[in-house]
Amino acid sequence: MTSEENPTKSLSISELVKEVLATQIGVEPDDIDEEDMLSDDLHMSPTDVSDFVGSLTTKGLDTKDLELTKIETVSDIIEGLSSIDLTN
Repeated sequence: MTSEENPTKSLSISELVKEVLATQIGVEPDDIDEEDMLSDDLHMSPTDVSDFVGSLTTKGLDTKDLELTKIETVSDIIEGLSSIDLTN
């Protein structure tokens, strides 16, 4: 499978997280800072965060080890995924 067929292979985890998050909340990826608080800065509810994590799964990331109750910032998600490779 080429990177054209699977564009997530060409993105870093940080870029992928920001891209998916930007799409979900309706902003540009460049407008998202890794230190942004999901609830305070990005105005995401716990349900929004859960839906976002589900979206990451559909993009090929294994999110089963993320502890949603401990995620507060964009950086927390990136760090939680950094030791997990893209699937497929």
